[in-house]
Order: sequence, then structure tokens, then C-alpha cells
Amino acid sequence: MSTQIKEFKTIIAGERMSASDGATMNIINPANGAIIAKAPKCGISEVNLAVAAALKAAPEWASKTVGERSKVLLKLSQLIMANLDELAKLETMEHGSPIRKTMNFDIPLCAEQLEYFAGVGRALTGETLPVGPWCTSMAIREPLGVVGLITPWNFPALMVVWKLGAALITGNTVIVKPPSITPLTTIRLAELAMEAGVPAGAVNVVTGPGELVGEAMVQHPDVAKIGFTGDTVTGKRIMSLASSTVKQVGLELGGKNAFIVLSDADLDSAVEGAIFSAYFNTGQVCAAASRFYIHESLYDQFAAKFVEASKSLKYGDPMNMETVLGPVAYAAHRDKIEGYIGRARNAGAELLLGGERPDTPDTKDGFYVAPTVFGNCSNDMEIMRDEIFGPVIALCKFKTNEEAVALANDTKYGLCASVWTRDLRTGLQLASHIQAGTVWVNEHLMIFCETPWGGCKESGWGKDLSTMVLKEYTKTKHIYLDLSPAPVKPWYMILK
Repeated sequence: MSTQIKEFKTIIAGERMSASDGATMNIINPANGAIIAKAPKCGISEVNLAVAAALKAAPEWASKTVGERSKVLLKLSQLIMANLDELAKLETMEHGSPIRKTMNFDIPLCAEQLEYFAGVGRALTGETLPVGPWCTSMAIREPLGVVGLITPWNFPALMVVWKLGAALITGNTVIVKPPSITPLTTIRLAELAMEAGVPAGAVNVVTGPGELVGEAMVQHPDVAKIGFTGDTVTGKRIMSLASSTVKQVGLELGGKNAFIVLSDADLDSAVEGAIFSAYFNTGQVCAAASRFYIHESLYDQFAAKFVEASKSLKYGDPMNMETVLGPVAYAAHRDKIEGYIGRARNAGAELLLGGERPDTPDTKDGFYVAPTVFGNCSNDMEIMRDEIFGPVIALCKFKTNEEAVALANDTKYGLCASVWTRDLRTGLQLASHIQAGTVWVNEHLMIFCETPWGGCKESGWGKDLSTMVLKEYTKTKHIYLDLSPAPVKPWYMILK
């Protein structure tokens, strides 16, 4: 096995590099626990090299026209699709996401999002401000400079592209710190970016522990912004560290998202939506539905249908095209989820399905969690309040629409929610009262390039995607032009 383990290099200043001290990290396949690769375990010296490279590349990249940068992003999009098979298999092996998902969703969506940014970046505009007849003022958008991106492990390629495309099209140079457990697709994307024509140093990847590499990047005075997707605790730490250099921070953090089924909902549609939004990516989605509020008149029917549908989901070898649910990303995360399951049972939640560790030839060596459903939960239970980030679902009854909104808002999070009803007017009314960055009506977990994404409360601030994200990666400069030949200006009168 050791002779088959590939050693990846990080990307700094257009060069493939090892850590300065030669240290490496083992990359584990969560489907079977095997070491599949090694990646550099970088430190502060590599962060400094990457920042220096990005600073050096910044003037050249920023000076290109938006059209020139757009062509590079389009080329990268094409290269991603040309390497679809390789990238999909790489992500499945390092993360455990089923190949049917990485092949048909994750990697193609990376290409689509780069196409989107290549197009909308060319529409970024400023403003002319009519402040007086003797002058004109304008507000223009400029690149921030060097941007640090700290990305999560649940969508290793897609979350990089979300931020990378917006940062590059607006003229910034980038340093990506990928997760220690899933750095391989990020490294490969950086290689393809160079092939697409991104100048050396414009896209750098520094692999290594977050408490070392990530924190050094956050505190570096030459990094103008940090774009972070991950858990709320880490987000708070980044906010604190970034304050020392007063840099911009964009935070897309955790969620504990409500799925509300009103008394008039189409039950079959709601169950179908619940299955997708609860189990997509084995529940490892910040936007996943994990706390379900079901009107008491539909609760028993919904619970029965949801449990039956959950039983039909095939989990096992993620390289099998029939597999729907793969393992969770690493062993400690599986153990954490199992801890939540055990405590929920002790707290009195009714176990309707699952709760056990799968033990089949396909799953016995991997980090698997079977679909698990708890019923008759109360809003004060841990399982209803903490982000579990796995295929664990909690069901709760409610009596009135007002109660459902109150229960949905009774959380520190504010990422997203959904309302299921045949009455769209009622759905819109409830959506307006739910404290979340996105509220879907009769849908959940639908995220598009064209729509903004980001939460409120402890789910973070700032937006990814849509045209709104372009402002997140630019700064506003005001320019004033005096057009009058007269030596005396209107305000001179106050000095006479």
C-alpha cells in the first residue's frame, strides 16, 4: 500500500512545493480508513511565501481587463470539465461523497459557477454622484488585493470555487487554506488554474493545520480579507484574530435549519423535500434541514412516510454508482455524531430509525452513520439546538403557525429555513417572520449561482454567490473632479 500512496505538493508562486521541513499529513479515505495520499504539512514560513507571491502577482492580475480575467475563468471551467472523471474520483476518495454526486453535481457545478462569475464580473459598475454643477464625483470598485480563503471539508472543490471565482474576477490574488483532511481537489484546482492562464502567484494553496496555517494567514498584515466557510466557533476565532489588522472578514458559518410543515402542506412533496434536504451529502451541509416542525394533524403521517423513505436509501461504497449515502468525512466526526445520538436517547427522544453503526462488508472499515430519526422531540433538547452535521433528524409537533415561527426562531443560528404549504400567501407571511438568510417555500436546499447565500445571527455575515458577492471582494473609492475654471468655490464665502 505504501508504494501506491501519492505525495501531493502545495502550490506557491506557481511552483509545486513541499513543506520547508518536509512534514506531511496523511489523507484518509473515509470509506475504508486507508491512507490514500500525503500532503505537505505547512507552517508560517509557507504562509509568508504565499503572501509574498500573491502581493507580487497582484498588480499584473489587477491590471488585466475584466474581459481578460473572464477568459481565464472560462478556460478554467473548461479544464474542470475536461478533467471531470479525475476530479470526481479524487473528491470521492478524500471525502467519501458518492461518485454519483461528485460526478454529476459537485464538479460540474464548479465549472458552472466559474462560467457565471466570468459573465457577471463584466457587469460590475460604479456610480456617478451629482453633488454640484461645478464638479463631479464617482464611486468606483477596486480589488482588495490579497485575499485569504479558508474552506470547509464538506464540499472540498465547490466551496473553493464559490470564493475563488468571485475573488479572481474582481482582480484579487488568492491564498487558499483547504481543510487538512480534504486538500487534494484544491491542489488540483490550483494546478488547473495555472494551466488556464492565471499568473504565477495569483492562486496559491497552503496546506496544513488551521491553528497554524489558518491563523497565520488571518493575522498577516498584507492579507486584506478572509473569506471563511466553516463552524461558528472557528468563525468567532477568526473574527477575533482579524481585528488585530482590521481586515475584512466574510463568514459563512453553521446552521440548525428549520423545516416547517403546515397543516395544508402537500405531504408527499414535503416528505420528498425532507429526504433530500436531510440526507444530501450524508447530512454534512450547513444548510441541511435537521429540525423538523410538523403540524400535529400531519405529524404521524409525515413521520411514518419519512421513516419509510429513509429506510430505502442505499449507503455503502461511495465508488458504487448506486450508493446514495457515503461515510462521514472522518472518524472523530462519526464518533461525535454517535455521541449526539446516545445523548438524545437518554434525554427521552423517541428513536424511530437507526441509531446504530452500520456493519456490512462495505461499511465495516469506514466512518459510516446510518440514517437516524428521532420523534417527539422538544425544542430544549440538545439534538434540536446543536448543529450535528450528519444524517440525524429530529421531529417536533406544533399547533399553530405562530408557534412554528417562534420555535424556528428559537436558535442562535440564522442560516436558512423552509415552509411547506399550499397557501403561498401564508408561506410568504411566515417567511418574512423567520430570522434566516434564506427561506424557501415548498423547497429546501436549492442554492443557485444567481441567488445570494449567507446567514444572520451566529450563522455569519456577508454573502457568497450572486452579483452581491462582487462587492464583498472589492472596495469603494470615491474620486472627485473639479470642473469649474473659477478660482473661488461656493464654500469660500464662509471664510470671507
